[in-house]
Amino acid sequence: MRLTRSSIVLAVIGVLLIVAAAVVRFVVVPSVTKLPEDLDVTLRFEGTYNGINPAALTGGGGDLLLSDVPIEASRRVQAESVDGDTEIVSRTDTRTVGDSEPAVTEVRFNVDRETAEARPAPDGADDVTSAEGLVFTLPVDPSTEEGTYEYWDQYTMQSAPVTFEGEETFGGRDVNRYQSVADGELADPDALGLPAALPKSLAPLAPGLAESVDPALTADLDAVLAALPDEVPIEWTSETTTFVDADRELGATIAGGSTQVITGTMDFGGYPVAVRFATIDIYSTDDSIDERGSDVGDDSSLLNLVGTVLPIVAVVLGLLLLVVAALLAVRAARRTAGPSAGGPAHAAA
Repeated sequence: MRLTRSSIVLAVIGVLLIVAAAVVRFVVVPSVTKLPEDLDVTLRFEGTYNGINPAALTGGGGDLLLSDVPIEASRRVQAESVDGDTEIVSRTDTRTVGDSEPAVTEVRFNVDRETAEARPAPDGADDVTSAEGLVFTLPVDPSTEEGTYEYWDQYTMQSAPVTFEGEETFGGRDVNRYQSVADGELADPDALGLPAALPKSLAPLAPGLAESVDPALTADLDAVLAALPDEVPIEWTSETTTFVDADRELGATIAGGSTQVITGTMDFGGYPVAVRFATIDIYSTDDSIDERGSDVGDDSSLLNLVGTVLPIVAVVLGLLLLVVAALLAVRAARRTAGPSAGGPAHAAA
């Protein structure tokens, strides 16, 4: 077989297309499925606050008990810096209860760009939380097997197991529903505007607000109250149930929310009195869900184009060019061969 210039060119292009398809599929696609270097996502929530008015405990006045006070909240997640397979991500939570001033908390995590799990804080990064588990999203193609993930709870500074709760469709996207429950001592009550102690003048309110009180305390309440210090210390605990509705393909959070129950426990002369301080329920707004569904849908279409359509097209074109190159080579060989030289010898006259 004789190779012509055109057949060589076509063969080279065909091979390059097949190689390019492999590079895109096995090198480019894994890199683009990691957390992006320009990550910037905002989720918006709404919900209700039920419980004790913090201002009433600190002498600010107002009703002692609040019922179904509307809450508006948001969470913005941004990439701040990238170092290979990890990036520092800031998570800013803003929450407004009724007409009160917005409460803003900001925390930074060192996140694995592939697994979406938090890693220990880099050396010298004092403003980065050394967290464990997931902190805001799931990885691409999230698992539904029990025990695969844990979710970090910033209120109690601990991670808790994630359970798969089923499938649903939100914002036009198929999602996996996950849930995690973290229960423990509040790490920073001051950040939530919670007092460290209850004035002795308000202490008599606590037994009446508690779900249950030791009968011995009730029988001797006046004497116990008289012996209390001017400020009765409060130990705060939090039980937060976190909900994450993650895209079944990309793992991105389409919707989510939480139910947080905050409890304050006071020592009344050896008798613990636990009062449910507040129950805070929030979940993604409809507009936020639709917006996230649209954005993730665009990302999915682009990934499908780059990771599936283009490699297939490149491979098919590459194979076709190789076939054409082979046919041209065969055709050229036949042309140059021609009829066999010589013939039968003539007899001498």
